[in-house]
Amino acid sequence: MRDAAASVLVCAVESTALTDAEKFFYRKVAPSGVTLFARNISPNYYETVDLVEELQSLRPQGEPPLVIAIDQEGGRVRRIKDPNFPNKGPAMCLADGGISDEALSAIASYATSVGEALLGLGINVNFAPVLDILTEPANIAIGDRAFGTDVDPVCRRAGAFLKAMQSTGVLGCLKHFPGQGDAQVDTHVGKAIVDLPLKTLYDRELVPFRALLDHASMVMVSHCIYPQLAHEEASRSPKVIGGLLRGEMGFEGVVVSDDMNMGALPQDRGPWLQSIIEAVAAGIDMVLVCRDLDKCQAAYDALTAAAAKSASFDRRLRDAATRVINLRSRLVGVSS
Repeated sequence: MRDAAASVLVCAVESTALTDAEKFFYRKVAPSGVTLFARNISPNYYETVDLVEELQSLRPQGEPPLVIAIDQEGGRVRRIKDPNFPNKGPAMCLADGGISDEALSAIASYATSVGEALLGLGINVNFAPVLDILTEPANIAIGDRAFGTDVDPVCRRAGAFLKAMQSTGVLGCLKHFPGQGDAQVDTHVGKAIVDLPLKTLYDRELVPFRALLDHASMVMVSHCIYPQLAHEEASRSPKVIGGLLRGEMGFEGVVVSDDMNMGALPQDRGPWLQSIIEAVAAGIDMVLVCRDLDKCQAAYDALTAAAAKSASFDRRLRDAATRVINLRSRLVGVSS
């Protein structure tokens, strides 16, 4: 099996073209992919295509395509801001918030156009749709990124988006498990606690995930803390990932972390690396490090060292790597 520590990492690049250091890292360490941001999208369409093709060319010969991921939800969370790229606004406003057959058909048509446009650039994963139910008006971090403020609209509208986009060959990712719509703090900035009764979590927050798990290959886990479920962030919690998502809900796909560089997690180097090890030990399969090549290298080194010290962690890391490689085998990409 290829290097398991590299296989669980999806990293980043800093601009619209690769530096020599980035080329060396993607060739030598060979992480499983990259998440693209606005800083990576050139106004020249073909420069973005070239960037993606070069990244694919750096993977070891014979390997499945890299994960080329992006957050292209629409509205304010869209990395590709070209006016010609499909964008009908935020999820909340799609089809005027409707759930009629006509509204769901309009959402599906839009999602198909998004998938086709992403695939044209060589992007094969979109970290969407958001399944959070917006129940906290102060939650500007989610806000109109949600498909609705109640269970049924979120299930139907997000489901229409997911299924149509995936019909193009671009894989979606359900986020942010187990539901971040009631948070009052932006996890990009600091520690967020969703202190809801267990019954509310089961009867409201978890319902969209339960409804769509069978249609998704990836679930992204929140960095929020849910005191009724666990004491640590969901992304570091064996109870949330192994107990709830895998055990109770039966999800067998790839469990993805939110960006490990977010303020909800410790960012000093030692505690930050320990967070990554704890996340994988808890059940995270794909670790997102969305900025800073040095941090990507440090994460790889820390995972490698942890596996060398612990047989149980080595087994967990290899299990995670197997899931990610299996997912990559289904992706559209440039052939070796």
